[in-house]
Amino acid sequence: MKVKLPNKSSVGQRQLWLAWCLLGLLVVIFVLSQSSSAVNLRILKRLGRLIILVGLATFIGSIFELRNWTNFANLLLKPLIAYARLPQIAGAAMVTAIFSNQAAGSLLAGSFSEGRISRFEMRVGAICNSYVAYVSHSLRVMYPIIGALGMPALYYFGMMFGAGLIITLTAMTISRLRPAVAISSYDEPKGEGLQDATFAHRRNPGSWPETFRKAGRRTREIVIRVVCITIPLYVLVSYLNKTGFFEVWKDFVPQIAAPFFPPEVLTIMAARLGGLISAAAVASELLHQGTVSYAHILLALFAGNIITNPIRSLRRNLPTAMGIFPPRDGFFIVMVMQTSRLLFALFFILMLIVYLHLKPG
Repeated sequence: MKVKLPNKSSVGQRQLWLAWCLLGLLVVIFVLSQSSSAVNLRILKRLGRLIILVGLATFIGSIFELRNWTNFANLLLKPLIAYARLPQIAGAAMVTAIFSNQAAGSLLAGSFSEGRISRFEMRVGAICNSYVAYVSHSLRVMYPIIGALGMPALYYFGMMFGAGLIITLTAMTISRLRPAVAISSYDEPKGEGLQDATFAHRRNPGSWPETFRKAGRRTREIVIRVVCITIPLYVLVSYLNKTGFFEVWKDFVPQIAAPFFPPEVLTIMAARLGGLISAAAVASELLHQGTVSYAHILLALFAGNIITNPIRSLRRNLPTAMGIFPPRDGFFIVMVMQTSRLLFALFFILMLIVYLHLKPG
């Protein structure tokens, strides 16, 4: 009889998680012990509001996803594929990317290896898949962030989705304008590839009680993450602001950058390393304290993206893409997407800096 040994990496992750929870608990206890009852009550009220809004938004968003109410986007894929003059297998891959970008990439890579689509079509299809997968993933984390931040979160996701759409439409337009001789002759009759992919990957929503159970489980996971990771950061930021830490830190920020990158923005950027939900919770506390504006929050989130996206790309996206596609094609696809997103993030940052510079007061 074989005995399954525990995975060393999973054991290490559990130990780090436990250490963080203990450290967070100590931070919360210390901050509450240093504050008056009135201040502690205010902090606890805001934390309760944050947890309720995040949990409620996550639960409602999960129901929308689990009931397949977000699949209206599928209707846009056929005209987009026709506009780009791509084969139907590219449409099948885009539908598949809603559920798994790796599976979508495998469809394109397999068709290319069999000579049914060109390298150009594979690359354009993969770029389109990246946007669909990004939107699908973002919808799962968007709800708790909107619950925590409100309007700044809507602005952030609207700008990010808009940038991705521009990148995708640019790739499709380049595909449409290519010479006619470069168009693959391979196609599925009557769009069967697109239809098969839609039926194969469409989730059965199941019964309503099952939907509520799954939505409740997702909500519980998000709330636990907020309690264990976000609350210590939230409480610590509140304490640092009360003690005047940000006023002292302003002396170290170059004068020319101070109006655009105050220490509060740097704090949100640091929290961004722990995830969007952590950054949103910290930004929510600073917003309630009146120390940052919507523009400062957006500036911090986009600047945080510039830091976190390359790390995520090197750790996950690049190895995965180079494993699915031929290595040089996988490298090309990831570099195109990351460079495009970087340029848009820099553009948004510049736009926000100009806005803050021209803003009265």
